[in-house]
Amino acid sequence: VIITHFYIPMAFVIFFYTQIAKAVFSHEAEMRAQAKKMNVESLKQGKSDESVEVKIAKVAITNVLLWIGTWCPYAIVVMIGLSGNYHILTPLVAGLPSLLIKTTSSLNPIAFAVAHPKYREAMAQTFPCLGIGRKPAPGAADAKTTATSA
Repeated sequence: VIITHFYIPMAFVIFFYTQIAKAVFSHEAEMRAQAKKMNVESLKQGKSDESVEVKIAKVAITNVLLWIGTWCPYAIVVMIGLSGNYHILTPLVAGLPSLLIKTTSSLNPIAFAVAHPKYREAMAQTFPCLGIGRKPAPGAADAKTTATSA
């Protein structure tokens, strides 16, 4: 049961997200080769040091880790139940992993949203206490007020 309901799905998740990461890194290498052929430093339009492809690969890896992190406790509870050690499984111990796997459906979109630059920018403006995004230069706010008041 644990093989068909945990290990096989985990193998599929790891395999497919690994294929996504490989494709992303392959595309990045092709872009560098194309830029070299064209005698330019980079084909990127943005000023970011990190390409969009690498950011997507990081989000994919994060999703795999979230999937493993949320399903492992549930698999452990199932294995304890299958072994016959029911005295270890209190209602709380049995219920929390089930609740955790149900939150997986909301963690995946959050991981993608947090990785999106526009979303991060909006979060930084709305909730500056979270420390998301770049901090403004110390004199940047003063320069704006001086320019508008002059």
